[in-house]
Amino acid sequence: MGETSRRSFLTLLASFPILVTLPSGLLRAATLRLRQVRHWTAPDHTRLVIELDAPTRFSTRLLDDEGTASRLVIEIPTAVLPEGLGEMTVPVNDGLVKQVHAYVLGQSLLLRVELERAAEYDAFPLAPDAGGISARVVVDVRRKWSDVERDQQQREVEAVRKSGDVIVAIDAGHGGNDPGCIGHGVIEKDVALAVARQLAAVLAGRPRLRTVLTRDKDYFVPLARRQQIARGYGAQIFVSIHANAAPSPTARGPEVFFVSLQRAAARAERELIDRENAADRVGGVTAEQVGSPVLDILVNLKQSSAMRRSERLGECVLKHMADLPGGEDRGLKQGPLAVLKSIDAASVLVELGFVTNKNDAVLMRDPAMHRRYARQIGTAVDDFIAAGL
Repeated sequence: MGETSRRSFLTLLASFPILVTLPSGLLRAATLRLRQVRHWTAPDHTRLVIELDAPTRFSTRLLDDEGTASRLVIEIPTAVLPEGLGEMTVPVNDGLVKQVHAYVLGQSLLLRVELERAAEYDAFPLAPDAGGISARVVVDVRRKWSDVERDQQQREVEAVRKSGDVIVAIDAGHGGNDPGCIGHGVIEKDVALAVARQLAAVLAGRPRLRTVLTRDKDYFVPLARRQQIARGYGAQIFVSIHANAAPSPTARGPEVFFVSLQRAAARAERELIDRENAADRVGGVTAEQVGSPVLDILVNLKQSSAMRRSERLGECVLKHMADLPGGEDRGLKQGPLAVLKSIDAASVLVELGFVTNKNDAVLMRDPAMHRRYARQIGTAVDDFIAAGL
């Protein structure tokens, strides 16, 4: 073989992944690497997201210490730690998970989740999405509530239900490992939460009215769970806060949607509805967390009255949002948005503006505008209640 051919052959050889022979005789590519471990704390669980170079199989086991779960171990065969690390510790310290300690033992990567109280868990894989997020193993560590804690929670919910007040459920879209739309320095989950908190503060001063937030921090809530929270507290009004995106950078202004049992006709509306309904797929849910067929049957039976009330609420919100800077009237929209299928509450989804529009993005980055968004939506809620629920 000539020198030129030899160099060409070696160059070609170097382009292939290196295979390592294991004692078992199996071959593996030595490229599967842990990228990072992220975590989010919700009231009832801690979500751990283990990011990897590629999809892989894994196993889990819960280790008990005298009857109390103290460690959860995730084993990922043939994976390694980030380059240059012999081990890695991620502190959590949220009252449920103390820390996650990662290290290699033999031919496996082990992640030891040290627990601070008794817990249960779900673990499932998520493939990379179109946004380029890496392959993930998602672990939801759930609190095991004592009978006393469960009774206390139920009493608090019942006290709200039986108060006689108008209950407004405020839903901050996305959250946790589901960021929503991103553009021009705006992350949808963050602006949605900021405006939701401001709206709760605005409405807190109203007599005979109470608010419930489906999430009050940065964590993921499945779409069905958002509905369950609203129904559990007996909410008569449900407002879901979001930010929009569009292929055209000129599209701007707020949009308001209410639920329909039919698909939307316009392409832009279909894309928005598909994007919002895909939140469970992006954020990651187990099969048990997805809404049941029974819920859809109930929606079909009760939705007619709720749709009429939702349309009235949507008209109120759109009217007041149009008074904001850049708030051109884009018309009231309708579509089969999963998060609005709350059965009997007047429900709307408010898109504050377009993250893909520079002018809208400037507004959504401004905390003063968060308060203005909240005041306008709050005034719309006042108008809707005054006209009769």
